[in-house]
Amino acid sequence: MLKKKNIEEPFILAVVSGKGGVGKSTTSVNTAEMLSKMGYRTAIIDADIGLSNCATLLNEAVPYSVTSWINGDCSLEDLPHECENVTLVTGCDDPAQYNFQPELLMDAMDQVTLHLTKNHDFIIIDTPAGAGEMTLWALDRAQLGTIVLVDEPTAISDIYRLCKYVYSIDPGYPFASIVNQAESEDSAESTLKRFNTILNYFMRKETGYLGFIPASSSVRDAVQMQSTLLKSAPDSDVLNEIRFIAQNIIGFANTPNTEIPTTVHH
Repeated sequence: MLKKKNIEEPFILAVVSGKGGVGKSTTSVNTAEMLSKMGYRTAIIDADIGLSNCATLLNEAVPYSVTSWINGDCSLEDLPHECENVTLVTGCDDPAQYNFQPELLMDAMDQVTLHLTKNHDFIIIDTPAGAGEMTLWALDRAQLGTIVLVDEPTAISDIYRLCKYVYSIDPGYPFASIVNQAESEDSAESTLKRFNTILNYFMRKETGYLGFIPASSSVRDAVQMQSTLLKSAPDSDVLNEIRFIAQNIIGFANTPNTEIPTTVHH
């Protein structure tokens, strides 16, 4: 079971993965929009420097990024881009702009995060894959590390290494998993169980379970349409699972000392 840290609103979660291509950004934007639909002011910080995808998935043209602000092209207040349902801040959408020390970028991201806490209930940080500096920055600022798991050996081994590193720094760090691209609830349970078995065997740890997102043509179509599921497929059964994920996040954020179960069935 996973116990929540003592926190104050707003609630910050970092969405992480061991490798790219597992649906991390898709999970971030659809979860953010569901939280918004449920009445919570929600922001996304796209911290995948130079490879940001959230604006593309939301079909939004974001005029300024955090690197634009660092370079003096805009003010801090110009960075939050108001989409239809969520606020989006992009760290850097052009690798050529990233030509300064990481400490400067992380300091700027801290100021952006503080700015967003003034008028948002949830802040979702969409991180780069792996255990790089921006991922570790996001995990350090978040109250919950949200792992996107898929049923691939390399993806599981890579996220295990990230968790191992974080646990070596903070043995009590709160992680919870979302199983993505699952063929069924049973296959999601198998993926989560396999990952938790590895964590338990080597480190006596388990991640909590936030929910699963089925492998579905509606998800693939939404990505192709640069849309969220709520907009492109409002009657999709997948939304029931995303709502379940959002409800678990809300419960974890609002209830002191709550525990997230490590089993899939709901």
